[in-house]
Amino acid sequence: MKRIPLRAILPTGLAVALIVGPLGAPATAEATVPITLTGASATSPSADVNIAGRAVTITAPGTYEISGTLNDGYVNVDTAASGEVNLILNGATISNSTNAPLQVSDADEVVITLAAGTTSRLSDATNYVYPDPSTDEPDAALFSKSDLRINGSGALVVRGNAYDGIVSKDGLVIESGTITVNAVDDGIRGKDFLDINGGTIDVTAGGDGIKSTDSDVDRGRLTITNGSVRVNAGDDAIKGENTVTISGGTVTVTNSYEGIESRQITISGGTVDVTASDDAINAVEDGYGDFDVAPNAFIRFTGGTTLVNSSIDGIDSNGTVTFAGGTVVVSGPSTGSPGEGAIDSNGPVYFNGGTVLGAGSTSMAVLSLPPTTGQGWVAPQLSSGQPAGTLLHLVSGGQVLVSYRAPKNFREVVFSSNRIQHGQTYEVYLGGSLTGTTIGGMATTGGSIAGATRLMTVVAGEYRGGLVGWPPGGPGWPPGGPGWPPSPTTPPPNPTTPPPNPTTPPPGAGGCTATYSVVNEWQGGFQGEVRVSAGSSPISGWRVTWTFANGQTISQSWNATITASGSTVTATNVSFNGSLGAGASTTFGFLGNWNGSNAVPTLTCTAT
Repeated sequence: MKRIPLRAILPTGLAVALIVGPLGAPATAEATVPITLTGASATSPSADVNIAGRAVTITAPGTYEISGTLNDGYVNVDTAASGEVNLILNGATISNSTNAPLQVSDADEVVITLAAGTTSRLSDATNYVYPDPSTDEPDAALFSKSDLRINGSGALVVRGNAYDGIVSKDGLVIESGTITVNAVDDGIRGKDFLDINGGTIDVTAGGDGIKSTDSDVDRGRLTITNGSVRVNAGDDAIKGENTVTISGGTVTVTNSYEGIESRQITISGGTVDVTASDDAINAVEDGYGDFDVAPNAFIRFTGGTTLVNSSIDGIDSNGTVTFAGGTVVVSGPSTGSPGEGAIDSNGPVYFNGGTVLGAGSTSMAVLSLPPTTGQGWVAPQLSSGQPAGTLLHLVSGGQVLVSYRAPKNFREVVFSSNRIQHGQTYEVYLGGSLTGTTIGGMATTGGSIAGATRLMTVVAGEYRGGLVGWPPGGPGWPPGGPGWPPSPTTPPPNPTTPPPNPTTPPPGAGGCTATYSVVNEWQGGFQGEVRVSAGSSPISGWRVTWTFANGQTISQSWNATITASGSTVTATNVSFNGSLGAGASTTFGFLGNWNGSNAVPTLTCTAT
């Protein structure tokens, strides 16, 4: 470990007094050493700058101002002496056809200052040439083995033509400046940590956008406290091995596979806008399976504004999800399985505060219902998918609580705010009008139901979608415990289309009926549900049979024992739902496969 210089821990005058005796005249400020790049070489008056053709090596701590152009060369910081190296980039342009143009091989810490009113440029090799097969570094246009800090009000343009753009093998702090990175692989990488406290950062990367990679407990963090960050990534846009924390600034992910990923994600301030082709905000912990609840993984929203647009899960946690403050609007998957939704969590989802709206083919792909002890939530499930541009209103007592103009197709919505009370019934309208500003399509003012169609009512705290009670052996299994089956959504008053005829005739005394519905459907798969109702007399058991007309098959089921013989299906009650009082009902469900068509079959119910 290098010694800490005395001047780093004591005021300058006191350090001098301790070394040379009584204080004398103030010390002269250390001079800035110029390094002038001349195309094929460089010049400098300092003996601490070694120049060998196109290779420039800085060998001592100090402040160095670099200007001019160096073609097919490099500047390298390599000093074993204690102290900070400050590189002022004053309109410098450096390119290299075999290696990295700006390197730090050894130093206590390096500070890169972007001179005001200037733009510096770094461009590395398309194919790196290393001295031997065991060497694989440098691997970025700006590469440092030491702690690296970037500040100043100027601009820096970095092209990583083979691998990454900016890399620190220790910590990396960006305080200010306008930084543009275009990299074949990762854009900006700080191994121990990456802290962004200001500046304007624009990253385009074929791999990950910005990331911290150390897996040690106290490292692998990525924090954004201020500034503007814009990322277009082929893989993860923003990734911290252990934590991602956003407390301020403006963060925009224009394109990504997964937008923000870490074990623990906290958004407490700023404006975050994430677009992803897979999961937009994802908390994952190594070593746990698809349905396991990861004990240390979480996503927490305590402030700020977060907008999400995802093709798969909008917010996905292998652990928990907590909404405690701020505004969160999620446009989740337009189509997909019940396990893909605007909010997807293996562990509990807590609505404790803030304003939250999530929409998608499934609103909550959860294994257990969110608690009804916190802030109220309501989750209407529409009878069919709605196209982009549909205007939905949630209404209580004639007052519009929230309006949502959907940016893409959806079928379910979940909404939570301090205006929702558990157990209260709310009305859902489609149509009408909306004026004023929206956030991700949502507005809590300016909605009108004049001319709208009253579609349905829904009770806050009740939900019958997602994967509640799934899988067998998982949380909430077997169904039949508290909260299962979830209460059905209140039938729509004055439905816009006539209700379908029952699939079995009305039962006589002691008989039963069964109705079949497709809860969710996606390409090649679907979730079905059958409701069994007793007639005017109690029954002690039931059996439901039907024949699929289109070759559908069942892969998983719950709340019934299901057997199939060709296209004929037989479902019988299990131990806890066979006995039904007069007029009482129960449900069972299943996951199935289909190809081409998925027609609703005719059911026969027999009391046993």
